[in-house]
Amino acid sequence: VQAALAAELNMQGIYDAVGDKIREIFHQADMGIRIYDPKTNLIHYPYVYENGQRIVIESNPLGEKGFASHVLRTRETLVINENIDQVSEKYGSFTLPGTEDEKSAVFVPLVIGDQARGLINLADMEREHAYSASDVRLLQTLANSMSVALENARLFDETQRLFKESEQRAAELAIINSVQAALAAELNMQGIYDAVGDKIREIFNQADVGIRILDPQSGMVHFPYAYEGGKRIAIEPHSMRDYGVFFHVQQTRESVVINADMAQAMAKYGAQTIPGTQMEKSGAFVPLVSGEHVRGMI
Repeated sequence: VQAALAAELNMQGIYDAVGDKIREIFHQADMGIRIYDPKTNLIHYPYVYENGQRIVIESNPLGEKGFASHVLRTRETLVINENIDQVSEKYGSFTLPGTEDEKSAVFVPLVIGDQARGLINLADMEREHAYSASDVRLLQTLANSMSVALENARLFDETQRLFKESEQRAAELAIINSVQAALAAELNMQGIYDAVGDKIREIFNQADVGIRILDPQSGMVHFPYAYEGGKRIAIEPHSMRDYGVFFHVQQTRESVVINADMAQAMAKYGAQTIPGTQMEKSGAFVPLVSGEHVRGMI
């Protein structure tokens, strides 16, 4: 088991390696691995076998009663070798949907530090007194090894996540710096629109981009930069309307992201497709804010 764990750096790989080994050791026994997430109070079931077949159990909230709740709360192993119906009643346990009652069961906590992060459950569906003291000791030893491996994997994942976040942030800063450099080279308004628009298209793989500018004195919306279908297009100015996505963004100063059901979203905002353009499948609408006023939108 230690050798199998040493070969795994991801969580599901650890669950599978330990679960497969335990089933091999205990003659293809039915078993499950449950993982508790204290942030959401959910129990997850990444590895479960019953009647020799792997099954899927949906995550569910950890209740105050039941075998799992007792083991996670006390961090103590629970062994049931007979009269499981009476014991279930004592602990307020119930049969999970899609599973059957066992005759014998062992629940061993996965303890990291002073917290139980989950448990390993071994079950025999046909026999009482299926598990000896040596069986329980072996399962506890395996659970301890698994707990260490899971913590190492969690720390590895956290390190990778932070590293990727720092890489992403560095890439974002590089992009921002390149836009700033392009802006610094421009002193006229159209040059700024073109510099920013071209950079955004470059960053987003030649995406279609539009820049809208509101003239507060005339109430007209101008389109100094617009690409659609990979081609630059000209859109005539029009008066600012009291409906549509731009109106919503201008009033709320909040970005709008639409990734599905564009027609339904447009109906919600009372938006219309601008003449000479097509309806997109996805859209991100970000306000250009100066002081307390929205002067435009990308």
